Amino acid sequence: LNSPRMCWLEGGMPQCLLLGMPRLPLRLLFSLAVVAFFPSDAAMETSASEEAERPHPDPACPYAAVTARCSVADAGGDWVVDRSCVLDVGSGRRELSFKTLVVKAGARLLLPREAEVDIRIATGGLNIEGELWAGCPGGAAEAFRGRLLLELEDASGRLLLLDAARHVDHMWHRAALPNPAGNSAPGVTFAKALVVAHSGRLELHGLPRVSWQYLAVSAKRGAKHLTLDEPVDWASGDELVVGSTSVDAGESEVVVVASVDGRTVSLAAGLLHAHAGNFKGRGARLNAPVGLRSHNIRVRGRMADGSEEAELAAWEACRAAYGALDTGNPQPVQEACFGGHAMFMQHSRVHIESAEFSSMGQALQMARYPIHWHLAGNASGSYVRSSSMHNNFQRCVTVHGTSDVLIADNVCHDTFGHAFYLEDGIETGNTFRRNLVVSAHPGGSVCTDFQRGKGPRSNVQIGPSGFWITNPDNNFLLNHVVGVGTGYWFTFPLDSRDGCVLTPGRNNSCGAHSGRGAGGIFGPSRTYFLNEAHGYGPDHWWRNQEQARTPVSLFKGNVVSGSHRGIFADGRVYDSGDSYLSEALPGGAIPCLGDGCPSCSGPLEFSFTWSPMTFDRTAPPDQRFYAPAVNLFEDFVAARIKGYTQVDESFGIWSSGGAFLFKGAIFADVYMGMASVPDLAGGCARASPEALPGFPATFEDSVFLSGPDSSTFFIIYDGGVQVSNSRWAFLPGTPDDFRVAKPKAKFGGNGNPIVFSGSGELGRFDGDKDDSRFSWAFGLSTNASSGGGDGGGLERLAGFEPLAWGSPYTRGAYLYSSDNFGVGPPVPAIVASDAASSSTSVGTLARHIKGEEACADYLYRTPPQFFCGTAFGRYGRWCGDGISLCECGAVDDARLWYRGLPPWSKTSDAAPCSNQWPIVEVVEARGRHDGSAGGAHGFADPTAPPGSAGSSGDPTAPPGECTFANPPTASQHAVWDPSCQGGGLGCMADGHHPECRYCGFGPYPTCPDAGAANKDILDSGSAQAASERAASSHRKRGYYEGCFAASCLLVMGILLWFLWTRRQNRRDRMAVHPSLAQEERQHPTQGGGDAQHASQLAELELGGLGEVSGDADDMKSRSMRGQT
Repeated sequence: LNSPRMCWLEGGMPQCLLLGMPRLPLRLLFSLAVVAFFPSDAAMETSASEEAERPHPDPACPYAAVTARCSVADAGGDWVVDRSCVLDVGSGRRELSFKTLVVKAGARLLLPREAEVDIRIATGGLNIEGELWAGCPGGAAEAFRGRLLLELEDASGRLLLLDAARHVDHMWHRAALPNPAGNSAPGVTFAKALVVAHSGRLELHGLPRVSWQYLAVSAKRGAKHLTLDEPVDWASGDELVVGSTSVDAGESEVVVVASVDGRTVSLAAGLLHAHAGNFKGRGARLNAPVGLRSHNIRVRGRMADGSEEAELAAWEACRAAYGALDTGNPQPVQEACFGGHAMFMQHSRVHIESAEFSSMGQALQMARYPIHWHLAGNASGSYVRSSSMHNNFQRCVTVHGTSDVLIADNVCHDTFGHAFYLEDGIETGNTFRRNLVVSAHPGGSVCTDFQRGKGPRSNVQIGPSGFWITNPDNNFLLNHVVGVGTGYWFTFPLDSRDGCVLTPGRNNSCGAHSGRGAGGIFGPSRTYFLNEAHGYGPDHWWRNQEQARTPVSLFKGNVVSGSHRGIFADGRVYDSGDSYLSEALPGGAIPCLGDGCPSCSGPLEFSFTWSPMTFDRTAPPDQRFYAPAVNLFEDFVAARIKGYTQVDESFGIWSSGGAFLFKGAIFADVYMGMASVPDLAGGCARASPEALPGFPATFEDSVFLSGPDSSTFFIIYDGGVQVSNSRWAFLPGTPDDFRVAKPKAKFGGNGNPIVFSGSGELGRFDGDKDDSRFSWAFGLSTNASSGGGDGGGLERLAGFEPLAWGSPYTRGAYLYSSDNFGVGPPVPAIVASDAASSSTSVGTLARHIKGEEACADYLYRTPPQFFCGTAFGRYGRWCGDGISLCECGAVDDARLWYRGLPPWSKTSDAAPCSNQWPIVEVVEARGRHDGSAGGAHGFADPTAPPGSAGSSGDPTAPPGECTFANPPTASQHAVWDPSCQGGGLGCMADGHHPECRYCGFGPYPTCPDAGAANKDILDSGSAQAASERAASSHRKRGYYEGCFAASCLLVMGILLWFLWTRRQNRRDRMAVHPSLAQEERQHPTQGGGDAQHASQLAELELGGLGEVSGDADDMKSRSMRGQT
């Protein structure tokens, strides 16, 4: 500051240049101070953003702005579009063929969208660095209305390009872009590829069409009319797929439309199979789906001469090659199934609707799929919707290292491998809404794409799946899957090392940085997003997820039918590919089907864990606090589930670990409905606050219908199942040996009960016929009761024949009902195994025990002989039996603690829980075990003083509610909760104490006296969303506090600098004009003093900021000019 400095007036504001620095306007300094004191919401949200980049703003439809015409000769060479233009189609029809087509960055290639346009573009590779438009969003008026066929073909010979593609560099360098070895052609990244580069944009908008609907009337074999539930806009010549409604997926078929009249579709030929359409109301999703395969924009990987017959024959040849696959020589499959593929890179923008993709995907090759977002990061705004993908060679849509895309209203028919594929487990926020999958066949690029492995263990895979889900933080809504191995397969990037315990609280033994247990990342995403240059980096929350602690974001209204399994949450895999084995196996590592392959699932039982929690995912892993969360699956439908290879693996739902709450589920003709094993990692969670601790699955308001292929609804196995307010019925054709519950085949392990409340045979409860949850099922069953009743009707309850009767570990295998299964007086009842029983009143080899005293005596005299504490082995405590862990001591004799099992305990000597999970036991209305009254949901009173009755109590905690420096609003009621488990919205509500939580969220009890103030919060979303809102609020508070401190320092610095320069300038002025100094001493200016004198001093002060060594007269002259 003692150096020469220069200031001047510019635009009425002083500008200064000090110490050779750039000009720094005082206005800017003032603005910085204001921004620091009062940061805008946008600025604050950017600083706390959970995403690495923002989506691109979308400009208006460019057809009005671009008028230049593209004149191009069909020379069969390379076409590079380097300026914006509209393709000239002359008389309306144009066929073009290029070796490569490249749209350069900054250029737009527009395809004219008039109805009479007929365009065919054939190319060996299409690389979009700029923009390619075929229509605009906004409905039929803006859409592409002509016909477009974009063909990806073997411009240089299929075998040459196949050989190049086979040698893809799986090191994924160069921004994770595989590069075919030896391919030097300019602009060609892949063979037969459509690539949207980092700067690219793809806009395909075909004529809007209804994508798919359900039958509303059953269609018999030979029928030539379909009656749908909604009108459609299909036309003569359109191709449709009608989904199978039997256990035989081969009964799905393709038909051709002759005409359409509203909801009635006339067919060109009769149906080959019958298809159900007789289910009404909530059961309508049991009807056959009918999907549209035809669209006016087509993208095809050309395989033959281009005729429809030849292309279909090529797909059948691929299927035959898969059937004869020799893992030592994959080349026949690769050559027969070498279609086109599309890949969308990071920062690209992709909007596809009403388009048709066929002969796409390249078999046994990673990263070669019909539609593929590849390491795209935040792709918010991109979508593919109302489109069809049929007769493809590998998958339908792959979302890889990408978040926030929309995949909606699509039809995926006849492909190989997992149809909709979340690849590396890092993917979040993506929405799969109302997609139809029909017939995904075994085959693809990873082990789980197949049915079984070839290793010595003959590892059963039961693939492929309709939806391969490696991260639960995604949305699945109203999808329908027909004819696959597994409908919805959940398996996460986890580690099974010892010592990983997924319990609530501040427990980081399985944290993201601990290298084990709760989460991870597969494949190239692991390294690509480690690089901060790609927008993320090692500390970004996206790289530090804990999938095993994350509940599913949204799973509602999804259906699976005609498949081997419904939902499968197990079968852990260890990577998304097997590329590192490429040198060890002839022909490469794909497909790697042996037991040691990372992409093969582990044992189909007990290899997985899932303990849903609420936590702040944006917090560093070592600062996260975990509280139990509800893992809600709503309105799930499983129908006609029976395997065609491994029948004993045919489950509607199989879960390992976790806490699944199924609301409104429908099971119809499922071989085995539900089986589960408990969370072996120690979480021992409840599916809901009302559920028994450790029961992995709870069903509420659900319907179970048997059929010709059914064996049982519930498997008595290691994990208990709770069924509330649900009904079952036996449809015609149900086998004589069908039972509501059965033990697992050859079962001799730790059996746990099936617990029923308010549940029984359809019609046993008054009001069933008027209840929309159940009324739709009346008339389907010849055995539905008319209501009320007493005595019989329980003959199909249980069948204990599969028990290993010599094992001492089967005594926990029984059924319990709080109201005798809806038959007779509503008293507690148990149906237990009895090898000597000849009665069939409640099933086979079973006995019926009624009354609370009798049930309690039976359980006390015949306790299950399984263990808790460390005696169970490396997993820690045994769970899944309804016993709170605090009652389970490190002893082998279950009698010491089994008497405390709610809700049928006769007496209880159990001490209050002292550990964090669970807080309190679930109890009946008769009161807690300690004699005190329970809360509305069986939880302790959250507002009771810590340490008092009804509180889980921390004697060191301050009494009463949390205290705040800045109290929250009335709707943000907060209480002291030492374990942070009594409420839905996380802990640290005051920003300082983990024990301080908000309440009134989701399924948890509202705070007393909060009243209507809680209503807006209760309506505002799930517990997970509320927790993240609280975490965001805490980040905002911290941001403001930090900004306040920084702004104080900044403003103090500005003031000190201003005062110092003012003082220095006076000294300079006095040195040059000593007479002014004397005058100032004689006439000091006051607040309302001489304005002219003050102005003169101010101008002299500005003038004094010039060079001190300058001429005094010159300085005075400059001063006067400034005053003027």
